[in-house]
Amino acid sequence: MAERSTRGAGQMTAGPPSAAPSPDVADRSAAEAWRAGRDQAVDEVKAVVRDMVETQRRKAVETLGGMADALHRTAKDMGGENQTMARYTDLAAERIEDMVRYLRQSTLNDMISEAEDFARRQPWWVIGGAAAAGFIAARMIKGPAVEPEPASPAVPQPAPSLAPPELVPSAGEPS
Repeated sequence: MAERSTRGAGQMTAGPPSAAPSPDVADRSAAEAWRAGRDQAVDEVKAVVRDMVETQRRKAVETLGGMADALHRTAKDMGGENQTMARYTDLAAERIEDMVRYLRQSTLNDMISEAEDFARRQPWWVIGGAAAAGFIAARMIKGPAVEPEPASPAVPQPAPSLAPPELVPSAGEPS
């Protein structure tokens, strides 16, 4: 049996060794608990983001579907007046309907996967799009350009003379 001090520095009692976990076990246990908490928080954030994306996807489907219907009606209304414009309007409505079908049928993971594939195939388009988005965001953050109003002088200033300086009377001389 091992002796262990349980009271003071000089008193020893006989008994089994302490059942306290070793520092390595405690550290591993704390790390595992931290990882489990982190993983749970990440899963919760992912769920919230997925819900937000799903809500926005449904709104986009409704809005774009309404836009496609309006374009089809517009094309039908202008059919007799301008055939070419009606054809292009109808074509635009069909492309929007294709987008609506894609949004209805695709999951978030499908869209992310396709975006990643496109970025690998066409990196310059992605870089250009990111640059354009950055310029637009900077412009929006900066705010609208406001031109200053021209200052109107309190006292009207005489127009500059085209005569040589020696012929222009000074302020103290009579004219």
